[in-house]
Amino acid sequence: MQITEPVTMLTDYGRGGASLLFGLFLWMHFGPKNRTTIRLWMLCFAGVCIAALVGGTYHGFASYFSDSGLRELWNVTIYSSGFAGGSVVSAAIASDVSSRKLGRKWLTAGTLVTFAGIAIQQTGFRHGAAFNHNDVYHVIQIAGLYYFFKCAGVGEDRRVS
Repeated sequence: MQITEPVTMLTDYGRGGASLLFGLFLWMHFGPKNRTTIRLWMLCFAGVCIAALVGGTYHGFASYFSDSGLRELWNVTIYSSGFAGGSVVSAAIASDVSSRKLGRKWLTAGTLVTFAGIAIQQTGFRHGAAFNHNDVYHVIQIAGLYYFFKCAGVGEDRRVS
């Protein structure tokens, strides 16, 4: 079996695994004060997990798919990423992070790390033949996901007045 981009596939699958674990850990933190917020964060991590696993398959097994099959895999990857991004914004709006300094710090750190990873990815950075800009982004994004996980763990639903 020929793997097209093994490091990219592995870092993407690692990102998917981290997202799955973060989502499962959040499920255990369900409570009366964070029902909406935790659900939105879990949707975020589910979206990232799907995007990462499908993206890893795209990068790792490209030679086994037709052009239309690759296009479909990539579409699922992009739509899942967009869904995850929308879930982050929704979770931040639904959460009362404005009054919880720690939650706001984790949210800010996750956002900054994510944008730093995206910026590096867009440069086309390469470190040797096997480690490229996508791999760097995947590794950095795992750190960003950890910060989002920490934010979700301390967040509470916004009170309706």
